[in-house]
Amino acid sequence: MRFSSSFVPKQNIQDTTYFGFSHFNTSLVIPVAGEVEASLSKLNLKANQTFITANIGSRFLQTNLLAYQKLAHNFSFGVTHVQADVRNGIWFYTFNIGAVESPETFDKIKPFFIGGAAKIVLKGLRTFNVYGVGLTYQYNQVIPIPLFGISRFLSKNIQVSMLLPTYAELIYVGKDNLDLALRADFAVFRSGILPVSNQRPVGNEKTSLQYRDVRLGLLARYSPSSRAKLQIQAGVAGVRSLKIFYNNEQIRSYNPSFAPFINIALHINFGNAPINSQLFGNEF
Repeated sequence: MRFSSSFVPKQNIQDTTYFGFSHFNTSLVIPVAGEVEASLSKLNLKANQTFITANIGSRFLQTNLLAYQKLAHNFSFGVTHVQADVRNGIWFYTFNIGAVESPETFDKIKPFFIGGAAKIVLKGLRTFNVYGVGLTYQYNQVIPIPLFGISRFLSKNIQVSMLLPTYAELIYVGKDNLDLALRADFAVFRSGILPVSNQRPVGNEKTSLQYRDVRLGLLARYSPSSRAKLQIQAGVAGVRSLKIFYNNEQIRSYNPSFAPFINIALHINFGNAPINSQLFGNEF
């Protein structure tokens, strides 16, 4: 289980228009099938695990662009399967369906689909590469996403880890279960909205808001036990984009300046699956 929150304070983005948000989310990862197979004759170890994932949360939008409740609820469900083989690497498959909507737009719900497959090629006990592809579908748009990742130890305590285009981090692996990292993340969400009346197009088609940013900050991870992990990250969000769409046609666009942010997350592992469930889950 994962509890997380994120905060970006409101600021003026154009004249008297302002925008900011806070996001609270809960993810549940349930192992449903798994096994481990060891072969002494082939000096190999195999494991596979299937997870059911469920995710629910709310974004509280601090803006004068919207009417009524300034909320954007998100929920998704998915299946993730992992096949691990010491000799041949690790295969990862996932499929998720969900939606991000305000209370006023549930009658025009536009679900999204996100799926992907990736192979983790082991280069050593603490070194690997990741190759894969993801596919997203939302608002009648299909977007393929190539995935590439690495994990390398530059020294005994310094690690580089990345999965592009989602995140990259430089980690100091400390003592007493405390790690520190300089981390960059790409964040995006799109939600159905009900704009204020003087900005509302005529008609009954769907109006939506899309927000994107790139975040750079310092991250601290503390693991008081093998079953729990606390993460706190603070820094600056830049390369920000806020767009309003009507029937998939962009009608307004803003480029907010840099803003501070803070992310807090708590992972708790209640099970004994062969593959740790803290590695999975989402915040779609």
